[in-house]
Amino acid sequence: MRTRALVVVLAVALSACAMAARQDQAPSPDALQLAGTHWRFVTVDGHDVPPAVKATLVFESDGHVSGHAGCNGYGGPWMAGSGTLHFGGMISTKMACLQPAGAMATERNVFAALRETARARLQGHSLVLLDAEGAPLATLEPQPASQ
Repeated sequence: MRTRALVVVLAVALSACAMAARQDQAPSPDALQLAGTHWRFVTVDGHDVPPAVKATLVFESDGHVSGHAGCNGYGGPWMAGSGTLHFGGMISTKMACLQPAGAMATERNVFAALRETARARLQGHSLVLLDAEGAPLATLEPQPASQ
């Protein structure tokens, strides 16, 4: 009887672990899901993006991204597939912005996040950029194309 109870307890525990693991594995977007989408950075490097700072990411269907990193506009290549997401070398304008507050710090963090991105996951309506170990680098929310 004890053995049977132990087996039941172990089975329930393993089942719970398997369910939790499946819930943690949010789907990875592929290139077709990202092409043509527009995003706004909400957090980057663990910090909220100040409301007045414009930090955006647009996935073009031709394999390029563009956007604003906080102060400057930028662009470069991107590639997604088999659960990975990578951004190539970004080019940007080179202005310094004293206003709005936090623009330059946000920009440094956005470019660092893009350099370090190895994959991404969709979490609800948000896009989360992840490093090679799966740690979050930035969280983005969808944005209408006109903004």
